[in-house]
Amino acid sequence: AASSDHERVVDLLIQCGAEINKQNSDGGTALMVAAHHGHERVVELLLQRGAEINLQTSDGCTALMNAAANRHERVVDLLLQHGADVNLRASGGATALMGATQVGHKRVVELLLQRGAE
Repeated sequence: AASSDHERVVDLLIQCGAEINKQNSDGGTALMVAAHHGHERVVELLLQRGAEINLQTSDGCTALMNAAANRHERVVDLLLQHGADVNLRASGGATALMGATQVGHKRVVELLLQRGAE
């Protein structure tokens, strides 16, 4: 539901007791998936319902890294507003700033730098 931008389905699942921070075999969460796909409304809903913003996958990736590397400026901004750690590093040392730089998204790079990205 999070990957398909089905906000109502995500909300219903949460109401029925779905574990909001449940991680798959790679450590991914619904928040990470929604951020990866740029689904701003689902990201907002998950955050409002208590999704842990700084959980990391087995490779150390975060929702912020996913959004930044996939050029989702509004989701990056939303995650930053909710306290995402801008300087968390993945296993290989990569950060959200590195991901945004690699894909050449100037506005996301600027947002991250404004929030103290190193």
